[in-house]
Amino acid sequence: MSIKKDFSLMAILLMPVAVAINIVGGQLINLLKLPVYLDAIGTILIACIAGPWVGALTGILSNAINAIFAPQLFPYAFVSMCIAIAVGFLAKRGMFTTFGRTIISALVVVVVAIITSLPITVYVFGGASGGGTSLVTSALLAMGNNLIQAVLTTSLLSELADKILSCIIAYFIIKGMSARYLSKFSLGEQYINNNHSQKKNISL
Repeated sequence: MSIKKDFSLMAILLMPVAVAINIVGGQLINLLKLPVYLDAIGTILIACIAGPWVGALTGILSNAINAIFAPQLFPYAFVSMCIAIAVGFLAKRGMFTTFGRTIISALVVVVVAIITSLPITVYVFGGASGGGTSLVTSALLAMGNNLIQAVLTTSLLSELADKILSCIIAYFIIKGMSARYLSKFSLGEQYINNNHSQKKNISL
């Protein structure tokens, strides 16, 4: 029943927009060869307001479409799904309603991303999955680190920057949404209530 509620008409309509945000962010970073990803902003955004399962489907679809341009990204659909589920359940507990809680949530997402992506990067791609992160891994290997150490260090540095920035962007996008629009999503009410409480405190 909860899953059916999450997939409201507005959530379904927002999914293509979230997928587009992911694809544009991912392709831009891939083109610039930067050691971050920025391909999960849409996933995090929709998981925050529509729940984990809508976010998971958005993440899988994003990776499937991105894989058309970069096939090595498809195995990471599992990572996107896990990130969305983590974000969705954190959001259900009000962990994205304030900036401080968003940062804490982002750190949890970083851990989830590292745990799920590390085996794929090491055992499927031998440490080099393409993009700017592979350049960092290569540098660490040249410095004498073993493969797992190099990939773990790279993942920690890139995921910290990427997921914290992605969660902050999603947080401010939600802050800018109207109460009327947020009310159309299964988790929207808590952001409305939080914004109302903040305005009330400021007026007092």
